[in-house]
Amino acid sequence: MTEDHRLPFRRQRLRIDGFDYSDPAFVYFATLCASRESQPFNDARLAQQVIDAINWSRAAGRWRVFCHCLMPEHLHLAISTGRSGMNLSRVIGAFKTWTTRLAWQSGVRGGLWQRSWYDHVARQEEDLLTICEYIINNPVRCGLVEEAAAWPYSGMLDPLPL
Repeated sequence: MTEDHRLPFRRQRLRIDGFDYSDPAFVYFATLCASRESQPFNDARLAQQVIDAINWSRAAGRWRVFCHCLMPEHLHLAISTGRSGMNLSRVIGAFKTWTTRLAWQSGVRGGLWQRSWYDHVARQEEDLLTICEYIINNPVRCGLVEEAAAWPYSGMLDPLPL
């Protein structure tokens, strides 16, 4: 008797069970990766649209953005949920949907982002300034610019919580 007892493929859960991802008291270090093997954000128009979407979502109260850096193939964010009361997954999902539609208008075919995204809940003992310095200096580490201030798709927007 050769019965296959393997379970069907299940995606690994990346979020913490039972954690309140809508609590604005927490800061998240999130990374969203582009789904394409190419580097879609080398297109300056598309990159600027993504930055504009970050700023619009911030102005709409969906999130606070302590810092961000859009690289050619991924986006780093240090964020917390905003006054909208939406949980982080919904905020990120809405952002990814909106920016994908913008990409389609720019001629991109297919999905813009990978299905999931990665986050790290910053613990109280972690230095948020260090996390933001890591994010902002990403283009320097990758050899895209000599100093972080020269990268046009990054910045520190909201004051860091104490």
